[in-house]
Amino acid sequence: MKIGYARVSTQEQNLDTQIKDLYAAGCEKVFSEKISGVTTFKPEFDKALSSIEPGGTLVVWKLDRLGRKTIELLSFFEDLGKRGINFISITDGIDTSNGAIGKVLFVMLSAFAELERDLIRERTMRGLEAAWAKGKRSGPKEKVSDESIRMAISLLETPDENGMKRTGSSVARAIGISRASLYRRIERLKIVN
Repeated sequence: MKIGYARVSTQEQNLDTQIKDLYAAGCEKVFSEKISGVTTFKPEFDKALSSIEPGGTLVVWKLDRLGRKTIELLSFFEDLGKRGINFISITDGIDTSNGAIGKVLFVMLSAFAELERDLIRERTMRGLEAAWAKGKRSGPKEKVSDESIRMAISLLETPDENGMKRTGSSVARAIGISRASLYRRIERLKIVN
């Protein structure tokens, strides 16, 4: 019996292609989930594994759907072997039921999957460092302009229409941000100026 497992990392990604290809590969049942590959607890993956009897086969669309750390993949592969379960990765062309060649391919592609993950992380860090060196920030754009923060500072320094001192909460609410964000932005402006 072939059991399929499909996974994507984010809610925005689509599982349709993987599921279609798993059924086309002869899977009788497919478990799927939207969860990061680095997450250690994958409930649907655990269900897939527990539903496979000795002599059965776990089928994935691509090896990296299981993870990208070579040591974890090799440990997983060894566990499958001890349980008498075969493994197929459709797009990687791995089929451990084909004997030693399938096993060697699994080991090699596990190493490449980890290498790919490390290279992606390295390129991302280099890109962020280059952007930071140019003064560009990562993350979401500020909701409120620096000019609005300067206006908020002047409001905080002047009394309201009743002659009372304005509160940080009321000024922050007036410009559409939280009190904590207002004071954080004020501090940042003082450092820049």
